Amino acid sequence: MFLRQFEYLIALEREGHFGRAAERCHVSQPSLSSALQQLEAELDVPIILRHQRYQGFTPEGERVVSWAKRLLADRKSMLEELAIMRRNLNGRIRIGAMPTSSPILPRINQLFSELYPAVEVDIQFLGSDKLINELRNFELDVGITYLEGKSLKKLNTMVLYEEQLSLMIPEGMLPQKQKSINWAQAAELRLGLLSPTMREREVMDEAFESVGCNPSPKLECNSIFQLAFHVMQGDLATIVPNGFSRTNDAFPGTRELELTGPIISKPVGLIWEKVVPPLPMAQAMADLLSDASDEIRATFGDYAQQEVAGQKQVA
Repeated sequence: MFLRQFEYLIALEREGHFGRAAERCHVSQPSLSSALQQLEAELDVPIILRHQRYQGFTPEGERVVSWAKRLLADRKSMLEELAIMRRNLNGRIRIGAMPTSSPILPRINQLFSELYPAVEVDIQFLGSDKLINELRNFELDVGITYLEGKSLKKLNTMVLYEEQLSLMIPEGMLPQKQKSINWAQAAELRLGLLSPTMREREVMDEAFESVGCNPSPKLECNSIFQLAFHVMQGDLATIVPNGFSRTNDAFPGTRELELTGPIISKPVGLIWEKVVPPLPMAQAMADLLSDASDEIRATFGDYAQQEVAGQKQVA
């Protein structure tokens, strides 16, 4: 059997169609089908459900797909480790991130690119469940998310900073002298919020529920930047990580209010697969962020303290 057969198999799983899988792999459909039939013959098990067209995988096929992902991930890791030994790491690091981690990503990209200039950084914004699932399927190298929940117990984790939430509003929506707002008051405004499938939205909904509120947002979106652009238009407020607008400095005409009663604080960190030997690309990122931990906490973890200190000075 050949690694290319496993590549064809994974392409078929992702595309759900023989023709599209063949296009993805830059081969003809008959060549792809023939290679997969040969793989079934070599393994002596049916892998693919067929009835004129692709209908999924057999139970044995599902296991073969899982092993195929691991085999290809191991091959990728071997090449990366050899590249590190030659001090010439190249390829692509695939990062899955939750939308509210947006402020930290440019700095992570900058630090990683300075150390490994030949590596392409690929960032995808995903919900928590999908992020963890793609890590375990070796479709991502690392993730950045809230460090909570049973699903993280089998993963390596590293705290990066504590996230607190603010209300981002158009400058004229509330009096300029107002520097904070509680969740019950925020619930009465016209809100745009992240999609209900996002873990960050669950955190926000839990905070609203804790004060007996269940607001109906006027807009839902899986992009925190799109929400911020709507706030710029002057008729919506949204919830962002503390310091979001200051970090990006890209949303004129907006400002942030500290969200209180309750103050929500969640640890945000790096997660990656716990395998032996470790995946080189993931380990390279973990080592880098471990070395840069003081800078990251100082920059992205202290916004809440800076805001509170500033308010005390004004008072």
